[in-house]
Amino acid sequence: QNSTGNPFSAHMLCEQRAIQEITYELLQSQQHVSNKDIIAKLIERLETEKDVVQLDIYRNALEAVLFQTPDDI
Repeated sequence: QNSTGNPFSAHMLCEQRAIQEITYELLQSQQHVSNKDIIAKLIERLETEKDVVQLDIYRNALEAVLFQTPDDI
C-alpha cells in the first residue's frame, strides 16, 4: 500500500512505468512506436520474465494497452 492509502494506484504506477520503459526502449531503434509495438514487446517480456511480481505488472500493462487499442476492422 502506498502513502495515499490506495494499493491500486501504486500498482497502476508500476504498469505505466513498464509501458514508458518499453516505449523508450523501442524509440531507441525506431522513430514511431505504435500500440502494436508495445503489445509485442510486452508479450516478449511475459514469455521471458521469471519474477512473478514483474509478470503481474506486465500482464496488467498488456491489459491496459489492449483496452485502449481499438479493434482492427
